[in-house]
Order: sequence, then structure tokens, then C-alpha cells
Amino acid sequence: MTKKAKTFMYICFGGIEAFLVRGVINAAMDGMRAPLLDYFGLLYMTPWGVLLLLSCFGLIGLLVSHLIKRRGTKGQKPISVGYKVSFILSFVPYVLFLAYCVLCSKFGFNFFTTTYGWEGFRNAFIVVGFVFCVIPVFPFCLFWQILYIVKWARKERS
Repeated sequence: MTKKAKTFMYICFGGIEAFLVRGVINAAMDGMRAPLLDYFGLLYMTPWGVLLLLSCFGLIGLLVSHLIKRRGTKGQKPISVGYKVSFILSFVPYVLFLAYCVLCSKFGFNFFTTTYGWEGFRNAFIVVGFVFCVIPVFPFCLFWQILYIVKWARKERS
């Protein structure tokens, strides 16, 4: 691992550590009136949660980059069939999300009131899309697609 990669890895671990320390500080300031994990759940929806997410994405990107580089040094193809299949499968949540929205436009989307047609599609798109961004399904899929395309472009260029 290069010096830049190690520095980046330590920065990512520092971001995760900052998130954890902030959660413990919030719990201590509140007097531990709730279980400790509840404070981390609340902290996830703040800029500290964004720091945690970016740090995790950075570590995943570093790991994938290291694995691809290691495959190249062993004489194997840098991007294997497994990476291609995972790239294709990363589009499945988007397809299922749009299929669910279309289904809600026909059969109704129930969120306080039941809506049909375009309003049902729009409401399902907004609510379920927000949920899939809070639970980082869409950001992770998008991150994986960008990482794969960058690695593929670098391989083709060299």
C-alpha cells in the first residue's frame, strides 16, 4: 500500500472515529437518558452522518482499488467477471424502485392518504426515494457504478 493510500485510510478511519466520539459526547451531554445506539441513530441524519458515509465509501473505494491492483500484479485481468456482474446488479434497486412507483400509480400509494395515478407515482417516488437515500442504498449503488467506470476507463486508457 502506498503512502498516499495509507494516509487516505487513516483519514477515513478518523472520520469514523469522529462520528463515534460525537455520538458518545451527545449521549453524555444528554445524561444517557436513552440507549447509546439511539444517539447514533439521531446523529446519522446530521453532517456527522455524511462524514461517516463518506468515510465508509472512501474505505470501500480504497479496498476495491487495492484488490484490482493486486489482481493486476498477479497477472490476472484487473476487472473480472465478478466486478462486471456486480456493476450490472447495482442497477437492480433503481429498476425495482421505478417498478414500485409505477405499481403505486395503478394500485395507489398510502401515505396519510391514498393517491393514484401521477400523484401516487410522485408521492411514492419522493417518499421511497428519500428512504433509499437515508438507508444508503442509492448512494452505495451510485458510488459502485462510478468506481467501476473509473477503474474500467483507467484500464482501457493504459
